[in-house]
Amino acid sequence: MLYFFDTSALVKRFHKELGSKAVGEVFTERGNRIFTSRLGLLELTSVAAIKFRTGAMSAEEANGFLTAVGESATLQQFIVRRILEEDYDRAQKLLTQYAQQHSLRTLDSLQLASAIRLASSSQVDFFVTSDRTLAKVAALEGFAVIIPEEA
Repeated sequence: MLYFFDTSALVKRFHKELGSKAVGEVFTERGNRIFTSRLGLLELTSVAAIKFRTGAMSAEEANGFLTAVGESATLQQFIVRRILEEDYDRAQKLLTQYAQQHSLRTLDSLQLASAIRLASSSQVDFFVTSDRTLAKVAALEGFAVIIPEEA
């Protein structure tokens, strides 16, 4: 199966929290391919900093988290796809369509736009997110959505 992970779900691979077990199962099942956007990789760096500042991780744990993310990306346990100009254009359209009524945010629109582009070339079967707002919009865009906390 082919999965696109946004940051809220991907973080669960590297930091144990509600939903981590379901994420781990996706990562370890043979034949699965997992994608994220370059933005997802960047956001994981921010997540480590937030978790450190809020006391959810020590400095050592945050550094270990970032090391694990880098190693996992290098080993292609998940595949990072760059964001293209067309993704920005699609993100703008998604914001126009969904921001007012569904509270879609800018960075989430970029993640979703990237996933839509990959889905158009049959590279995504499931959109995985822990963000219920993003999950709703992804479903409206035709994705089969997995919320790890509910799996």
